[in-house]
Amino acid sequence: MKQVVLWIGANAGGVSKTTLAVHIGYEMAKRGFDVVLLDLDTNVSMSQFCGLDKDPPLEQTIAAVFSEDFDGNWPLLMPEWGKPKGKLQICLGGPVMIQVGSDLAVRNRREYVLADRFEDFPLPHQLVILDCPATLGNLNDVALAVATHMLILVELSPKSLTGANVLLSWYRGACKKLRLNPQPQILGFVPTKYDSGEAAQRDLLAQLPEMLSPLKIKCYPHVRYSCEFSNASGKGIPLHLHRSTHKAIKDLHPICQELSAILQEDKGDNQRTK
Repeated sequence: MKQVVLWIGANAGGVSKTTLAVHIGYEMAKRGFDVVLLDLDTNVSMSQFCGLDKDPPLEQTIAAVFSEDFDGNWPLLMPEWGKPKGKLQICLGGPVMIQVGSDLAVRNRREYVLADRFEDFPLPHQLVILDCPATLGNLNDVALAVATHMLILVELSPKSLTGANVLLSWYRGACKKLRLNPQPQILGFVPTKYDSGEAAQRDLLAQLPEMLSPLKIKCYPHVRYSCEFSNASGKGIPLHLHRSTHKAIKDLHPICQELSAILQEDKGDNQRTK
């Protein structure tokens, strides 16, 4: 089965990148896929949301993968809830990634360090999710060079939409600079933290598909705002386990159904060539 490497990002902080990465990962593992989350961000959100050590030794983080003497032993951890059907594993980032991003500036093939690791030491998972920093710097170049698909998260505000447009400009320029062929496919935009009680958000949500249509970019249904996401993350578990009947869980299904279809299509293609 061909591997899908999914870049999840935004040109702003606090738009639920890590929340969606964890919940998409868990939902896909529930569907029987093996998933790994690579945390390229510089904060400790991934550790907190997964109930893992917030201050692990460097060798137990993805910083070890960027080391010049990496030997292929990926430092993967599994949360207690990480095997609902398929398995979900985590490669933690955090503050150590600040130094990694700085060191990349003087590395040979710096944009391709992670892509080289994937080639030399492949991960066996069907789905790899890259939780990326909000700043469009070295670490996002590294992520883009290895990604096969992208999800762009956006809060429904004029400022966030402007930031998303800047991100699209970065994507086009970076793909050209890195000579990516094929380029990562943009699966679509995901409106996050949607509050139906906010008239301004309702208006922007109605306009967003029209704005994206000329660019031939899909707009997924919104992911609603709920304090229960925060409550679940505070316990280090997904919303599925905190409140299994919560309506926001279904907001993730269109994304996961498309990812499942891509992976099943790849599986079918492989079977036809045997």
